[in-house]
Amino acid sequence: MDKTNNKYTIGGYSFSNKGDYERALKEKETISYIVANTNMADMKSVLKVYNRSVEKKSFQTVLGLEFVKNMRKNLINSGIVSEDTIQAVPVPPASSGKLPKADNIMAQDIAGKYKLAYENERAGRIIRNIVIVFLVVIICAMMFITYNSKYSVFTYFTDYETNMENELVDKYQEWRNQLEEKEKELNEREKALGNK
Repeated sequence: MDKTNNKYTIGGYSFSNKGDYERALKEKETISYIVANTNMADMKSVLKVYNRSVEKKSFQTVLGLEFVKNMRKNLINSGIVSEDTIQAVPVPPASSGKLPKADNIMAQDIAGKYKLAYENERAGRIIRNIVIVFLVVIICAMMFITYNSKYSVFTYFTDYETNMENELVDKYQEWRNQLEEKEKELNEREKALGNK
């Protein structure tokens, strides 16, 4: 808040009383919220925001009216609507700086709806990112296990069958050697017993 000579200044406009200033400040926050959460390059989205703002007379201060006027200008320039078909920007009646209670509630309601929609979308984005990270970790773990496995998808195109056969032959050879040693021991014992 820039207070110069007891006047409240915001967005290059000076307001004569605190009520007008606070209303302009709320509208500035609403405008910031709309711009942050609406694709302003998508003229269909802008048209929806414009129509809603005009129908509900959401903006009452010069800041809000300037925002609505700029949306109107952009919509006409884009060719999505013509100047004859688009609704005019409603100008509020001159007042003492205080909005009627119903309009104030309506503006708060619109800002609340935008805020709730943004929070819901943000929560959904966080959950989606957590699920993606979890799935990526699982996939990486599966690939690590598969890669370190002797016989896996990664070794399928190598000579894994020959390796398996060689391992089996080596096992049988080891068993055969063990059996021959045992047989040799038994023959030696038998000879030793026969010599006695």
